[in-house]
Amino acid sequence: TPLSQKTPSIAAITRGCVVKATNNNRKGRTQSITTTFSSLSKNYTMTEIELKPTELVYLKDTYVFKLDDEATVIGLRQQQDEGTNVFYEIALDKTIAYPAGGGQPSDEGKVCIHTDQNVWFHFDSVRMERETKQVWHRGSFSKDSEEMSLANVRGQKCTIEVDERIRLQHAKMHSAGHLLDVAVASIPGLETNILVPTKGSHGVKDAYVEYKGNARTLSGIEGDDEKLMKLMNENLEKLIEKNDIIKTEYLAYEDAKRACGGHLPSYISPDAEEAPRIVTVANLGCPCGGTHVKSSSELKRVTVTALRVKKGVTRISYSVDL
Repeated sequence: TPLSQKTPSIAAITRGCVVKATNNNRKGRTQSITTTFSSLSKNYTMTEIELKPTELVYLKDTYVFKLDDEATVIGLRQQQDEGTNVFYEIALDKTIAYPAGGGQPSDEGKVCIHTDQNVWFHFDSVRMERETKQVWHRGSFSKDSEEMSLANVRGQKCTIEVDERIRLQHAKMHSAGHLLDVAVASIPGLETNILVPTKGSHGVKDAYVEYKGNARTLSGIEGDDEKLMKLMNENLEKLIEKNDIIKTEYLAYEDAKRACGGHLPSYISPDAEEAPRIVTVANLGCPCGGTHVKSSSELKRVTVTALRVKKGVTRISYSVDL
């Protein structure tokens, strides 16, 4: 099978010279690739990449910040940005690092690869490769790490650690977005089957949720955004005071549908092999693959800061006391 058909993202990973691939498409097998490429002043051999999905440990527990000697390096790449900066990406067979997606920024952290000597890798962004379902950590190796050891890291055990402060900030911002959905839906006329949440951004500096529909018209509160925002903020305050447990669980399709108010997004198929992961905040469920805090009281204070309606879409911006 041509490599470009099966692994297009890997086929274009470097300026390099030789690509050798072995391929087995039977279920339960993995593909492997070995690539030789140039690394500025010297030739370099990229370690073999096992094309198997990364186990997403963060889905099980937001509060796991370190995974000791449980992960294995399955891939190493050298990349170059649009300028002359060279960086590396490594893939692990399991990770606690959240890859950017769903409006939530990625984790940051470090990996200690246990070769003859410990090799430290610091990553500042994480992404999931759609074709392989592998998670790649982008960053650089410590200056005191021997370059010659990098070509031999595949198959080595490693310890991965995420920045606890950043992880919890992102979890709080994401949970706050879900809590905002509940606060908005508590206003007559803005129930989730009427004003439908469509997407969100849960970064610390620019957080918002967008809804299909005009919140002003549907609520009957037109020409007074301050009043509408005040209602939302009052609802948020009450929800935080209730200290509801925030649940994350995998549910059968019909159970997930009931948890989410009787409907699920079209991208979730009832025939899918994997059950949808549902995050429930204040008794309102939503399909989600992000990290979340354990209860609403951990949010302290969530404030609606702006409301905008444009072309039938309502954007509600919010902030969280971190």
